[in-house]
Amino acid sequence: MNPLDAPTIIIGAGFAGLFTALHLTNQHYPHPITLIDCTDRFCFKPLLYDYMSGEMESYQIHPLYVELLHGRDISFVKGTVTQVDLGARCVHLLQGKTLGYGNLVLTTGSVPAFFAEGAADHALTFQDKADADALKQRLMARLEKATQCSSMEERRSLLTVAIVGGGPVGVELALTLGDLLPRWYETMDGSPEDIRIVLLNRGDILTGDVNSRLRDTAMKSMENRTVQPELILGASVTTVCPDRVDFTRNDKNESLAAGTVVWTAGTKVHPLIQSLPIPASERAKRGQLLVKPTLQLLAYPDVFAAGDCAVIQSDHPGCKPLPATAQVAYQQGGAIAAALMAKVKHPESLPTSSVSFRGTMMKLGLGTSVANVFDRYEIVGPVGQTIRQMMYLGLTPTPSHNVRTTLDWIKDDVFQLYSGEYHAIDYTAGYEVEELITLSNAVTLSAVAVSMAETGPLADLLEVTTLRQELAGAMRKYPTNQVIYALFGHQTKRKMAIDHANLIRKRPGEILEKAVTYINQAIALLTEKSTPEELREYKELLYSCCNCVAQAAGSKPFDNQRVSPEEEAVLDTIRTYATKR
Repeated sequence: MNPLDAPTIIIGAGFAGLFTALHLTNQHYPHPITLIDCTDRFCFKPLLYDYMSGEMESYQIHPLYVELLHGRDISFVKGTVTQVDLGARCVHLLQGKTLGYGNLVLTTGSVPAFFAEGAADHALTFQDKADADALKQRLMARLEKATQCSSMEERRSLLTVAIVGGGPVGVELALTLGDLLPRWYETMDGSPEDIRIVLLNRGDILTGDVNSRLRDTAMKSMENRTVQPELILGASVTTVCPDRVDFTRNDKNESLAAGTVVWTAGTKVHPLIQSLPIPASERAKRGQLLVKPTLQLLAYPDVFAAGDCAVIQSDHPGCKPLPATAQVAYQQGGAIAAALMAKVKHPESLPTSSVSFRGTMMKLGLGTSVANVFDRYEIVGPVGQTIRQMMYLGLTPTPSHNVRTTLDWIKDDVFQLYSGEYHAIDYTAGYEVEELITLSNAVTLSAVAVSMAETGPLADLLEVTTLRQELAGAMRKYPTNQVIYALFGHQTKRKMAIDHANLIRKRPGEILEKAVTYINQAIALLTEKSTPEELREYKELLYSCCNCVAQAAGSKPFDNQRVSPEEEAVLDTIRTYATKR
């Protein structure tokens, strides 16, 4: 096969691999693209905590690759690569197939590193959706068994969760479980005060990581959880048993009885990367591949590597890998795509990779997070939760998935804020549920149409946060409007969410067309069934939501010109249809 005609093969479809492929198609890459992964679904790892807690649905954090790659000229292969032959420029799959390549991109990620005896057999990990499902199943089983246990000692063990590793994953998991476990246990008539969550780490928590600047916030948040996580620092875990963790601290051997052990203590190089015939002199200390600033392997210019499996070579001794975060992998995927395009047009000069951190985020418990935006603003609480989710949403693979997830989060935020106050109200104001869905979608989609007129991660999170506050205040602003009360009734939540979930693969213009259709239907419906005052207030709410989104963020952060021409054009369209009756 002529190398010029051979496909570019990408091994590993996490953030770095997936976005390399997507960026290439956006830039009309002239060569075939093959993306290989051992699973058929993308996993949004930063939001696994939200999935396990029930704050997000499975499809939001675990979409199919065929959905994410819809309409793209990318060949997806579900398979396991067993060997890469760098000399012959081909890859071998477990299924017996061999694929030749012109360029190769290695984005395999890493695997858990177990350094304690028995950890691989008895500890759970938290790397993907299957891990989250297994952990939830284990925890629920332990809680249920504890309610039926007569032995105090055994019950104490069943209700103890040991988390080994004080990095971001261990800390976020401990904080989430600090709210989640007592909630689950209370539904079984258990006492939350019997639950223990213990975090063991060799040193302090959140050290040597991009999230270290959030350490004080995380420590303070631990004090505010329903069950406060305990810290055992200076602990070196030596053995993990089915119901016990052994460790040394201050030269003394200690044990902790625990019915559940979760291992988040580190990672190691993927076996495929370890098997490559690359000498130690071209590897980092932990076995990652050393790459040039262009992300090419030192001795193989047609092979690129990024993410957890690569370290950029530096003139300084002891060069360290970049943090294993989604935003780093995302930006490196774009850098590899730019380099591959340059190889086609200007092979003598390839662009180098650079990573800029847009902020650090951390989940602090149910419904609460901290968002450090551009290292300038630290926002803690429910708004921090929305910002954290929306900042990650800016990394979500495709615009269609962005729209689908944005719609769900807008509704979920509002309902979770007020479900406690209105949970028991079974009230529809004389409307059918499908009619309420139409009324709700007219408001929500109109606001989303304005937001999509000019989009970007920071603008999106500011706009959605503002819309969230506007919708949440509607029930207070219009206290006598029966229609607005009915729109936020508990009984319509599920059906509305289902309707939103079907609004996918829509371009900005299509969203506006759909919004206009809903506006026409909503106004016709209200003209027939509501009072003139209810109709006037509904129109006022609809336009107010759209206007607040337009005002929330300009084309650049803190731009004095808040409403862009594109947004103004959408506002004019919505104003025309909303006021023509």
